Amino acid sequence: MIRAKNEARFIGQTLEAVFDPQALAPRQVVVVDSGSTDGTQAIVSSFPTTLIQIRPDEFTYGYALNLGVASVDAEIVATLSAHSLPSTSDWLRNLVEPFTSARVAGVYGRQLPRSNATVLELIGMRLTGVLSDTPRVLDRRPLFSNANGAFRRSLWLEHPFDENVGGAEDIAWVRTMQERGYVIAYQPTAGVYHSHGEPILRHLRRASRDVPTVVGNFLHLGSGGRVLPKPAQADAVTRPAPD
Repeated sequence: MIRAKNEARFIGQTLEAVFDPQALAPRQVVVVDSGSTDGTQAIVSSFPTTLIQIRPDEFTYGYALNLGVASVDAEIVATLSAHSLPSTSDWLRNLVEPFTSARVAGVYGRQLPRSNATVLELIGMRLTGVLSDTPRVLDRRPLFSNANGAFRRSLWLEHPFDENVGGAEDIAWVRTMQERGYVIAYQPTAGVYHSHGEPILRHLRRASRDVPTVVGNFLHLGSGGRVLPKPAQADAVTRPAPD
């Protein structure tokens, strides 16, 4: 499951890695696009994907994610940012491995900075531990990332991602799972190249959207929201594999 908007620069590479013949084959790949104008949709349509399109004004991180997951027919749902490039063909295989434990609600993988990573991004990646090469299991600290993560769809059906928060919907979700007795696994062997390379003001604006949710959930406040009705214009188009 991939969320995208104006990701023509990277999404082709991401999808090529996902469909690498040496990789674990995904059962289905769903891309939710929120109004791209740079050719992203055409690139997505050249792969065997299900493309769902929504208007930019409908977008929230939780809504786009819930809409995409609702179209997935699998118990384990992996998520990537459109500019998250799997670092090896074993990415998906390694990401889903911790789900052999029934206590694991979600798994998130390592993030390796691209050459465009800023100093602020590197500091943030170090503080959140996504640069670490040490696996861990978390039953209290609500750390997770939908930029490179996976979760159980059956638990999502019980508790969808919050569609009302400005950001960090993934942190809100795993906090609730931890409060219910589940754990979150960090899998460093499931790595992706991921960074934004944004100017400082844009980086700070994006990070500020996460702050209320992150702070609230570190204070043990769960979060969750209902799945909104699918809008008429959010049509799903499934592309078959090319001959």
